[in-house]
Amino acid sequence: MEQLPPTYSLIGCCVTRDAADLGRDPLPRPVHFVSRTRIQSLVSTPSPIEAEDIKLDSAFQRRTIVEDHHKTALDPLAGIDHPIVIDLIDERWPLVDTGSGLVTSTIYFRNAGLDKQPGVRPAINDVELAADGPFALATKEFAARLPKVPVLIHRAFWASHDIAGEPVSDLRVTRRNNNWLEHAYALLEAALGDRALPPVEVDASARIADPGHRWGPGPYHYIDEYYTELSDQVRKALANAG
Repeated sequence: MEQLPPTYSLIGCCVTRDAADLGRDPLPRPVHFVSRTRIQSLVSTPSPIEAEDIKLDSAFQRRTIVEDHHKTALDPLAGIDHPIVIDLIDERWPLVDTGSGLVTSTIYFRNAGLDKQPGVRPAINDVELAADGPFALATKEFAARLPKVPVLIHRAFWASHDIAGEPVSDLRVTRRNNNWLEHAYALLEAALGDRALPPVEVDASARIADPGHRWGPGPYHYIDEYYTELSDQVRKALANAG
């Protein structure tokens, strides 16, 4: 019997979302796509902001900033009856404290000048990832807020080199970020408990940055072979989730 296309929602970034457009056999697009936010921000207290105060042309960029402030990004997931796919590449963004709570200092946030607002100050990043630290505690609250559906973690990491074999960025930074992600994925999986499906991870041999990627060069903009393999793994994982 022919396998039906998977239905899923996504909490993550382009590293997973691009599998719906790129590669040999792309996935369907996610039903809901929560992006440009961090776990600690998602579970923080709301911060006031009005969309008309955000000086950006893009409605998508304004919406993500508002949702990250108001803590409404997860609202569309309430009551869904399909799995959720999660990656943690957006954890690369700094956190800031608005005085009301934590928000994610994305490029959109900074382009709008919101990092210069009175009272906004950098938040301390949880580099230790202790079992009782800020990130670990946030993953537990985050898991509690998700609907009771299976969750598939896409263990995405930074690419160290591009197709020419050249380093994409400082290799020390890449190693440090990937080491952090390794531990962060483990904490997230533990927090999800028995809702966590066996995670998917594309082999490092395909984790190669594509300088010609549609979003431009970057350590999480991969060659098409990455998305082909990711799509195949996600299909198999979600087919077994039912």
